[in-house]
Amino acid sequence: MLRLFAFILGTMPAIAAPLPPLQTEDGLDAAFARAAVRDGRILPLEQILDILRDTAEGEIIEIQLELEEGLLVYEFDLIGPDGHVFEVEIDAATGRVLEIEYGAGDED
Repeated sequence: MLRLFAFILGTMPAIAAPLPPLQTEDGLDAAFARAAVRDGRILPLEQILDILRDTAEGEIIEIQLELEEGLLVYEFDLIGPDGHVFEVEIDAATGRVLEIEYGAGDED
């Protein structure tokens, strides 16, 4: 079972209006995420975590909500059963798994 060790988001001010002009890969804060869920722009984190559990096995060590190429994306860093770090990106609006990158954060 996945365990949430850290929920790390950036420091952008909360906004409930249309998406602000952001730089690619800006971290978004929890208030922004709550407003986006409330407004129906993204799925709740609980639903995204269910998708993640169906997709990958490991312990979550970091979660970020980012704007990447115009999409709001949840980026998860996990430690797999083999001890290696990998990354899963999920479209925050649709729940579609965008990328699984093995070796993310590994130093070997």
